[in-house]
Amino acid sequence: MPVIRPLPEDVASRIAAGEVIERPASVLKELLENSLDAGASKITVEIEGAGRKKLRIVDDGCGLDPADCRAAFGRHSTSKIKKLGDLDTLSTFGFRGEALFSIAAVSKVSLNSRKKKSKKAWAVMMAGGKLKKDHEAPPVNGTAVEVKDLFFNTPARAKFLKSDASERGHLARAVEEAALANPRVEFKFTSEGRTTMHFAARKEKKEVDAARSRAADVLGEQRGAGLLDTQRSSGDISVRGFLSPVEKLHSTRQLQYIFVNRRPVTNRTIQQALYRAYEPFRQKNRHPVAVLFIETPAGALDVNVHPTKREVRFRNDSDVFQTVTKALSKSLLGSKGIPTLTPERPAYAFASAGTSAVRESIFAYKAGGDSPTVKQPSWPRPKEEPSRPWFDEGLRYLGQIERAYLVFESTGGILLVDQHAAQERVLFERYFAEITKGDIAAQKLMIPIPIELPISAIQRVLSQEERLLKSGFTISVFGKTTLNVTSVPAVLYKAGDIEDAVHSLLDGLTDPKSATADVRYDATATIACKAAVKAHDPLSGPEALRLVEDLKKCEDATCCPHGRPSMLSLDRNELARRFKRPGAPPL
Repeated sequence: MPVIRPLPEDVASRIAAGEVIERPASVLKELLENSLDAGASKITVEIEGAGRKKLRIVDDGCGLDPADCRAAFGRHSTSKIKKLGDLDTLSTFGFRGEALFSIAAVSKVSLNSRKKKSKKAWAVMMAGGKLKKDHEAPPVNGTAVEVKDLFFNTPARAKFLKSDASERGHLARAVEEAALANPRVEFKFTSEGRTTMHFAARKEKKEVDAARSRAADVLGEQRGAGLLDTQRSSGDISVRGFLSPVEKLHSTRQLQYIFVNRRPVTNRTIQQALYRAYEPFRQKNRHPVAVLFIETPAGALDVNVHPTKREVRFRNDSDVFQTVTKALSKSLLGSKGIPTLTPERPAYAFASAGTSAVRESIFAYKAGGDSPTVKQPSWPRPKEEPSRPWFDEGLRYLGQIERAYLVFESTGGILLVDQHAAQERVLFERYFAEITKGDIAAQKLMIPIPIELPISAIQRVLSQEERLLKSGFTISVFGKTTLNVTSVPAVLYKAGDIEDAVHSLLDGLTDPKSATADVRYDATATIACKAAVKAHDPLSGPEALRLVEDLKKCEDATCCPHGRPSMLSLDRNELARRFKRPGAPPL
């Protein structure tokens, strides 16, 4: 007898079904996606026995004709793709034709559907993957699918299901995710004959308002009302959504909903970006609440990496990581009262409008000088009385705290600037612009820096050799487990501590846990950090003001490239509140 032989068809079907259908919530997810693809505006879900005994879903979508009702249970039968290239342009949820086939292989299923404008409906009944009945049925609106006795013919699979409460939780989560991604659709969820969730279709004119209202429906009015808006686009990637303020973190990760092209997903890159944005503010065991929607072209996304389509893979993880991190960081920092400096709002050093010495110092600073030896310019006078400080037009430099934080008075409040984080941001954007333009200055090393790494890690570094070269680094193999770094960016060479910077960069490139390693970003951030002024370095007044002026020119002045805040602010009203005054005193 031959040792290798094909599996019987029913065994192969049950094994395949086990990859797609893990629990009742898997069934519900697949059926919800079918209903949404059918254009449903109202979806009703009924369960009994936590979905094991019965799961019924009814929608008012476009419906199926008799031939399609029968064909829907065929293996790999689909209306979504005709050729392999269609996978790159899909905008629908289900497409592989595995859902109904897999569900029918491990349960008893009945499907009743009527095509819109058709006078008759059709019913198909399956059990264990075999057709039991196929006949005309009374007219219905849309489609109704009823799944009974899940895993009746695979008891081993049924044994691995959790408690009824746990399975009901997974089912409810599937409905919540579908509701969040489709706020214009009505969802009703009934468990054991009792309606536990009902999300009416949102009617707001603006999509963002409808999405916010649906988030409040799902998360609760109190939690939903305090969420921060976030939105950012970069290239063909866009991020929008809602997240909790830093003072309202939660004790569990369960209140995080991530969608890519409206598909609920689990993605490490996006989750890392979420936690990177909260890193400066988050305490241990506290987690953000987030509802995030990422949109990207279908061709830049692979949703076919897992049978359940729960995991997705991006063509460029690093672009997604940076876009999400920047969007979330900006929203969080803005909510903390951290100002965004703009070129239109200069930083002045006037103690008062009549102090000519300070006036001359600023003119010297603006002209690039180091001392107040330039003649007094014809500076514009404020409209208010001459004795009033010009706080409302800019900043007044007060000094340093611990030679680490620059202190300014701003419109009667206080602005603190982390000198290291601020200059790190300035150098980062300046150097990154050089890399983008391909105009990076490199410095050849007289003595190469040897870096010892495992062979597998060396291969990962060599795979980035071209991008390293564009960033100003030249590397060569020296022996089996050593790389020689023979040139580095000039800005890093001037900063000193080259070996430490190179090690930090290569560690990021070779870390298998890093799903977002981008040599350009990591190299730039590392170099900027090493070259920036350090904490405890003294800065003069003109140097402090020049740093703020440079910071204003940055695309994102609120944080360093690693996500740490560069500025903190206490405005007049906040100072009054801290001192328990009824209001801010007049200037």
